[in-house]
Amino acid sequence: MRLVRIGVAGVSVKVGDFAGNCARIEAIVEAARAKGCQLLVTPELCVSGYSLEDRVWWPDIARRSWQAVQRLAKACEGIHVFVGLPVHHDSMMYNGAALLADGAVHGLVLKKHLPTYSIFYEGRNWTAWHEGVTTINGVPAGDLVFRMPFGMVSAEICEDLWSAKIPAQARVLAGAEIICNLSASPFTPRKNDQRRRLVRNAAEGLACVYAYSNLLGLDNSRLVFDGGGFLATPNGIVAEGTILEQSYWTLTTGVVNLDDISRARAENSTWRLYAAQKQNLGGVEVITVNSGAYSAPSAADYAAQLPPSFFWPPEPSENLSQQSETTAYLDELYNALVLGLRDYFEKVGVFQRFLVALSGGRDSALCLLLAVDAAKAMNEGRDAERYAERVWTVYLPNAAYSTSATQDAARDLAKALGVPFKVVSIAEESAVALEKAEELMGSPEAVTPLAKQNLQARVRGNMMLNWANNAGGLLLVTSNLSEAAVGYTTTGGDNQGGYSPIANVPKTLVSRLIEHVAQTRDIEALNTILAIPPSAELAPDQEDEADLMPYVVLDDLLYLFARRRMPLTDCWRLLVPRHPNHDPEQLRTWTASFGKLFAFNQWKREQLPVALKVMDLDLDPKSGFRFPVTQSIDDELEELSNATL
Repeated sequence: MRLVRIGVAGVSVKVGDFAGNCARIEAIVEAARAKGCQLLVTPELCVSGYSLEDRVWWPDIARRSWQAVQRLAKACEGIHVFVGLPVHHDSMMYNGAALLADGAVHGLVLKKHLPTYSIFYEGRNWTAWHEGVTTINGVPAGDLVFRMPFGMVSAEICEDLWSAKIPAQARVLAGAEIICNLSASPFTPRKNDQRRRLVRNAAEGLACVYAYSNLLGLDNSRLVFDGGGFLATPNGIVAEGTILEQSYWTLTTGVVNLDDISRARAENSTWRLYAAQKQNLGGVEVITVNSGAYSAPSAADYAAQLPPSFFWPPEPSENLSQQSETTAYLDELYNALVLGLRDYFEKVGVFQRFLVALSGGRDSALCLLLAVDAAKAMNEGRDAERYAERVWTVYLPNAAYSTSATQDAARDLAKALGVPFKVVSIAEESAVALEKAEELMGSPEAVTPLAKQNLQARVRGNMMLNWANNAGGLLLVTSNLSEAAVGYTTTGGDNQGGYSPIANVPKTLVSRLIEHVAQTRDIEALNTILAIPPSAELAPDQEDEADLMPYVVLDDLLYLFARRRMPLTDCWRLLVPRHPNHDPEQLRTWTASFGKLFAFNQWKREQLPVALKVMDLDLDPKSGFRFPVTQSIDDELEELSNATL
């Protein structure tokens, strides 16, 4: 991981108060350095003060600003800092962002887009930088990208982000991984939401880290600036400052992983194609900044700002907007699953009903909920009263291992939803299958425990497929994304069927959806199911998490390894601070187990039935996931075994 801690500052400044403004900037620099920041972004024209208006025409403003910046540079030992200042060159006045580090000014990025609308009259005083690089005050100036010890960094200024063609586009194509925006964006109600969208979209669209800093407080008389600030990656906002603080300055920091940027760009074919066209660089020049050693933040710092789950929003709090966001997320996901299932049923046009093998567990419960709501939505909901005719369920117990608890839970859920339910034993068929397995192997002792488990699942699979033939039914496969990742399914058994509605939903999110439905619809049978530990019930006292690992750990590994493309060693280093209730060595063991299971079970994923895709992470080899069937991960496992925290 290439981890970098970035700070974005808000600061209240005064026009012409170079000593006072710089004193506050120095305090911010010291605080950022104390927090371990390698890069700090301060607001537009923070050295000279904003709004300068016609005061910018006095020659001493640019001269004093440059002198102040040179003094500030001496306070920037061990940290890279962007500050805003007016820059005079060839009788023109430019709005600039100076990069300071280790006592030197390394270059000036100049503003390209000048707003002359609403309250802004920048075209009256400033000149827009058009293209290319020149030298001002002995340092390069214009369209610059800086090669720093930790990565490639550039900047832009306020309106540059709001324009139709943002300068950052050419700069990321020239290699910039981090774009820093120095802004003076005045307050209006809810404007910060608009800024948040712009910053998030820029980071996602350009596959970069975007660090946005905004001015704080009153300008010279009329405009109020709300401060705040954002740090965003292609995966979303990772740090956000509070607005309208009464402090004279604020500092918000966050840790980003620049390997995520490299991965996102490498995976995006259109990004690669456009970046290869060097004529799109728009005169951008890369400058190497020799600024000493780089000390990366810890994996624990990075892990601390990651969401509790990678697959759903944070848990609701007393904040109603957050509750609303979580509810909306779960409702949208559930409704998308229902819509996709209904449309598949109707558009294929050959089925008469859904068939669900209930196990008393969470996956089959969610599939039944989806089937019931899909049946109610048939014919645009006009046939809703006939839904029970279109959903049949069965419980297939093996007396040796199936429990009364799961059978009662399955029956109660079917009853609560008003659909037919029957119990058909597989005990006799399983005994015959075991007898034949012993005959094939030559002795009972030669039949492995795994084979004894799987033969039961295959008996169930065959019975369900035959039932589908007789009933004209669409047999729903109840396996989830977590099981697909580690091959925790039986080929020819529970992974066989007509359609797989939750194959793209991880186990932790399956549980969260069921909790949500239980709460919103008051279905007590779902609470009973949630109280039963997940189990395939193919062996005595079997529990899924004992066979594998806790699902919260498994789903973290699934996201970090398969979506973020992190090496197993980095996955483990992030698991340790995320799951402090587990011993680091146990987490190492689970990480190695996950790596082997994930790599060695692609052959199973190649055989999965048609599945509904609703999540960003997709393991379906027929759509978004091309993974080798045969491969070695020995080197990665060895690296993991020798890794230290």
